[in-house]
Formats: sequence, structure tokens, C-alpha cells
Amino acid sequence: MKEMTIDVLMIYPRLGSMDSFVKDLPLSILYASAEAVKRNYSVEACDFRLITDWKSKLAETLDKGVRLVGVSVMTGTPMKYAREISLFVRKHAPDTKIVWGGPHVTVVPDTIEQSFIDFLIRGYGSIALADLIVALKNGQMKFENIPGISWKKNGEVKHNQRLPAHELLAYQDIPYQLLDINDPQYVRSYNGQRLFSMFSAIGCPYKCNFCMHPAVYKIINGPKWLAYPTEDIIDHIKMVHRKYQVTGICFIDDTSFVDLARMRELLKRITKLDFKIVLEFRGARVNELDKMDDSFLQLMVDAGTRVVMVGFESASNRILKIMKKGITKEQIFRVNQKLARFSEIRPIYNFFCGTPGETYDDLLETKDAILQIIKDNPVAHIGFGADWKPIPGTKMVELAEKDYNFKPPVTFDEWMELDSFDSSSKIQHSWYSTKHDNLIKILQVSASVIDNKILDEFTARRNLSNVLLRLGAKLYYPLAMFRLKNNFFSLPVEYPLYRLAFRLLSSGK
Repeated sequence: MKEMTIDVLMIYPRLGSMDSFVKDLPLSILYASAEAVKRNYSVEACDFRLITDWKSKLAETLDKGVRLVGVSVMTGTPMKYAREISLFVRKHAPDTKIVWGGPHVTVVPDTIEQSFIDFLIRGYGSIALADLIVALKNGQMKFENIPGISWKKNGEVKHNQRLPAHELLAYQDIPYQLLDINDPQYVRSYNGQRLFSMFSAIGCPYKCNFCMHPAVYKIINGPKWLAYPTEDIIDHIKMVHRKYQVTGICFIDDTSFVDLARMRELLKRITKLDFKIVLEFRGARVNELDKMDDSFLQLMVDAGTRVVMVGFESASNRILKIMKKGITKEQIFRVNQKLARFSEIRPIYNFFCGTPGETYDDLLETKDAILQIIKDNPVAHIGFGADWKPIPGTKMVELAEKDYNFKPPVTFDEWMELDSFDSSSKIQHSWYSTKHDNLIKILQVSASVIDNKILDEFTARRNLSNVLLRLGAKLYYPLAMFRLKNNFFSLPVEYPLYRLAFRLLSSGK
């Protein structure tokens, strides 16, 4: 057996076409590596979204001798790339063990049955990964004693219980040195800003039944949402600004504004920093924004907030109630009109199509709301409107099975095909009528151009595919607006071209 000079190689795979829009720091592999680095094990990390010839890079590293390869995995297209990586490792370095972690394997532990996977780490992974290294390196720990792992013994699958607590990592322990933090590819395309990903809180207290979080956090004893201390967040910002010349922070919390008093204090502290910072919030809920007064929003502006991502999901009150989203269409409009008074902040509104039980008329309400949103707020952007994704472990999947005889994914290949813009064929569920499906197609294509998103986001990069996308968006805009305003959704001939464009993005051409 080859001498193992690297205890664990952590890999973040490509995610799919959306890699062309956003490449955030892969915090999942950094956080999972924290305890192993702290114990002075040999850890390397690689973000394959940044590497064209990943096979050569991986082979070169494996040839040094790698004890364990860890792969971070999300449901859908990322599984395809994770499998490709794992099969390459299995063939090139058969003595190297492979562990998968991330949201998908947390709620679908049967993933361990794939022959190219030796272990899973379900839930938080820092301590579990370090303990797994101990077990593999010197046998001083038995697999049975490592919380949250799945493993195989004599062909039988074992699933250890997860720890019923959040894992709060001190920012001083995050091993940023494992990656090239200043790689220019870590840029948000829609504002050209190099944003540094950071948590201000972990967990989520809400019960949306289309979301994985209730299933993931169900095991947690005590609060499902925990905020980091304000002083620690401020010190974290100061550290990355000093060490990496960071000028933008993206808070990637599941939801950031659960406690407005706490956030007000944090924003006030940020305004008092002796350097300017740009802020983006990925988790901003409609009901939380609705509670903010003008003084709070002005404070957000003064602290440097320039983008908030808002998931409204649907503008049909009937569907929102089924989702247990806890908001109404009226709140969506009220929040958008409020944000319009603070044009420094760009809201990016995300929605999806085809929820179990959604009708043509329900989606028509969402379409009308989108037109109203961009009319009321000229700086607003609209998400791409993917088809509903049957996320494992969610209540909505149970509803679809019960009411619509929906057959959820079972095989690995079926789980891979859940991303609308990367799937091999158009997603179409049994409750879609032809009219409904045509509306979904037109809404997905139109959502890319009616807010100038493509024009705004692809200005900086001048490769051929981006130039063609910008030209296509400019030419399609009048037709998109005509279709949406007049409810003309027949013959969606532009949809195949749209999917082709996304495939080109995904391939990096």
C-alpha cells in the first residue's frame, strides 16, 4: 500500500449551469475540515469549479498518497460531478477511502449503498471527519463511536446517530488557508463584487414544507436557529478585511433577520468600522422584511447593504398556504414597494414553478406579481423560476405522493435529474396541463430577460457565449414582455434554445 502523506483531500465539485452566475467560497469543505486542521492532520482542499483539467489535478494529488477523499454533495446535478470524481478516485487510487457529506446524504443516507462510497457524514461534519481520520489512520477509534457517519461492515450498512446540536465554529478555527481566497473567480457576476461568504447565524426556525431545513434540523435539541455573537462577527469581518483585503461580505445564513434587534446592533457596529464594506444577505424572508421600518432599512443602506435575496416562491395565497410559507401576496407587494424607496438595495426575488397542486391560474398570479414587482421597483431582479424540486425529506414530497400519486426519485440517476436547467429533458409533473407547462416554459425564459439581469450580469466577461447571451436577451425582451402581458404562451419555441444556452453555460464554453 502506498504511504499516505495526505490524511484527507476535501473536494467541492461543480454544481451545474449556475456556476456561471455565482461562485461563492465553498464553506462546506472548509467548515468540515476545521477540526482535522486543528488536530494538525494533513488536509488539502480543492474547488473543482475553478479548475478546467480537474482530472490531472486530482491524479497529481492522489499520487502523493491520500488516505481519505471527502466530497461535498447537494441534491441534483452536483451528484453527477461527485460521482465522476469518486469513480476517478476509485480507479486511480483504489486504497483511498471516499466519504460524502452535505445536505443530500443527510436526508438520503441510503446513498451509502453506492459502491464508490465508503462513508457518509450526515449533518455537521467537522468533528466526525477528524474522528474518521483517527479511525482510518491508527485504529484508535471505532467507526461505531463516530456520531453521524454511515459506513459498511461486511457488506451491511450502518447508520450512526447524529449529534442533536448545532456545530458553532469559532471564526479563528476556519481553515481559510486551504484555498486561494483571492482567486478572481470568486465573484458575484451580477455586481462584479468580490464577496466573501460568511455566516452570521446558523439553522432556521421556519417550517416551509418544500424546504429541507425542517428535516435536517429536526434532530436539534433546543433552538433551531442560533446567531453568532455580534462581537465575533465584527472581529471576523475585520480579520478577513485585513488578511484578504475583502471589501464585500455575503451573509449566507439560511435566514438572517429572525431577531431584528440583534441585526440592528450588528448593522450599527458595521457602520462604525474604519473601512467601507459592501453587504449582501442571502436569507431575507418577506415576513421579516415586512417588520422593518424605514429607519432599519436606512441603517441597512448605511452599513453597505446592496443586495438582499428574497424567496417569495409563489404569489398565489392558496399555494403559499399549502407551502406553509407564512407570508401572503399582499406582503410581497408591500415589502417590494418599501424596498423601492431604498434604491441602493437590490432585491433578488426567487420563485419556483409547479408546486404539487399548483394550477395554471395559480402560476398566472405569480406571473402577474412578477410584472408588478419590476414595475414597482426598477432595480429588482427576478430569479430563474426553476420547476419544483422534490427535495428529500420534505413534507411537500409526502403531499405529492398522497394527493397526486407522485413517485419520488429512488435511484441515484433519478436524484441527479432534479435541476430544471441541467436535467436531460424538461421536468414535467403529472399535475401540469399543457397550458400550465407552456406558461412555465415562457416564464422561465422571460424571467432571465425582463429585469435586465443578463445584461447586468455578463458585462464584465467577454467570451463568446456571454456575448451571445447578452445579444439574445436584448433581442428577446420585447417578445417576452408581449407574451407575459397578453398571456400568450402557445408555441414556446424559444424554450429549447434557452435550455441549450444553459447547457453551454454548464459546459463552460
